[in-house]
Amino acid sequence: MSEQSAEAVPGNDRIVAVLDALITRHRGQGWGVRELAEAVELSRSTVNRILQGLTARGLARVDANATYSVGPRLRVLARVLHDRHPLLRRAPQVMDELSRAADATVMLAVHGPRPDTAFIALLRRQAGPIRYHLEPGMELPLHAGAAGRAILSAVGVDVLGADLARYSADTVVDPNHLDEALQTARKVGFVISVGQHIPLAAGVASPLQIAPGLVGSVSATRLRHDTTDTDLERLGPIVRKTADAIEDAARQPAPTERPAAPSSADATALGRIQRLVEILVAEPSGTPTGAELARKLSANEATAARLRTTALTSGLAVLTTERRMATGPLLLRWAATIGPEWNIAELVHDAAHTLAQASGETVGLTVYDPATATAVFAAEARGSAPIEYSLGVGTPIPLYAGAAGKSILAHCPPEIVRSQSLQPITPRSPTTLEQLERDLQQIREAGWAQAEGERVPDAFGLAAPFFADGAVAGSLTFTIPRFRADRIDPSALTTMLTDAARQVTALLSV
Repeated sequence: MSEQSAEAVPGNDRIVAVLDALITRHRGQGWGVRELAEAVELSRSTVNRILQGLTARGLARVDANATYSVGPRLRVLARVLHDRHPLLRRAPQVMDELSRAADATVMLAVHGPRPDTAFIALLRRQAGPIRYHLEPGMELPLHAGAAGRAILSAVGVDVLGADLARYSADTVVDPNHLDEALQTARKVGFVISVGQHIPLAAGVASPLQIAPGLVGSVSATRLRHDTTDTDLERLGPIVRKTADAIEDAARQPAPTERPAAPSSADATALGRIQRLVEILVAEPSGTPTGAELARKLSANEATAARLRTTALTSGLAVLTTERRMATGPLLLRWAATIGPEWNIAELVHDAAHTLAQASGETVGLTVYDPATATAVFAAEARGSAPIEYSLGVGTPIPLYAGAAGKSILAHCPPEIVRSQSLQPITPRSPTTLEQLERDLQQIREAGWAQAEGERVPDAFGLAAPFFADGAVAGSLTFTIPRFRADRIDPSALTTMLTDAARQVTALLSV
């Protein structure tokens, strides 16, 4: 994108170009408006306008120095794509097994979004004193190195540009010689490369077909001085078998795949690009085009067709044999660069602080782990009241006592409710299942929880749960000294609290 002129990046493509640059520098220091404008070759006013819109939607974040970086919504989308895409969901375990079996650094690379490059989608490093400078999302050349050349053996040398870069004395830069060398690779099913991209590296890789129009490779790389030709020949069939296993897994829809959640119509170009990305993340194996896509985008068919063109030409999507749009290499590279991890406390930071400033009350963030059915106090945003209760970050929160925990428990499966050990924390703590279930029913009906002295003797709490894709993920809480409880307006506070919880739910859900 950055190589294109402003005239060649019209409309929707300008937004994609800015998003791509923003994510590409994910692990760096972020962008200033002028620097980013120069990188994508657009005017400062255009880039500033796009960044303002991205920030308003949570796709970008701006700090006190006017530096823009990846926003919380993009982090959520990256996490969800790792959970839902068949390749990103199933390949890590197979790659772990290959890394152990080969005692090597292993990579899963994907072709695109530029025709003459690939990128690292997954990476497992070999333990040892020497580390290659490799990161998920990093681009790889197709003509040098095992990972790229395995992909080249599948897509053909015609995708290569002129003036191929020479990375070492062993790099082959003549396309005809490359094609001759890859003939053998096509017969045996794997490619061997020694020192052609990274001088100290020796690698073997096999191509795989991830989806129609989406080619990748699996590679194992070891230190050149510690690896013989026999070692590489032995690894070839192992890598080929891994590529076959990942290829089979990538063809199976992920069990968590489901249509994108309904959203309010946003008729701006930025809003529709965001909606398009959300649809591709929610349905990575393919979403219908035409009238169905227009309906999902809340747009007419002409607008949907233009967005479809943007998606296919940029690499956000690829077209399946059923003429559906599936997640493409650009979107996969974004997910790889951002990574699968998220920290809810960081994602909800801005919403919690905005709520604390608006209410004057201290806001607590409790995060729920469904795997262990436990909750923890994850963050706090201080209010302006002169006296407040404060819990240490990392403090376990009981689910059956106090507003923070009960607002979560009210939306947990019945077996989690029945498993609670109702030990009294204070004289006001619930001690019978009947009492607890009555409280939880009231919480579900009201949409928020209220508790007085159930966990902290002199505290009054109001809490509202938030959700991620329909499952309870935590709660936001006002914890107020009891002596001030009769001076507050519970109706106003609960309205603010539930509004904030809905915003957090929208942020965390796709």
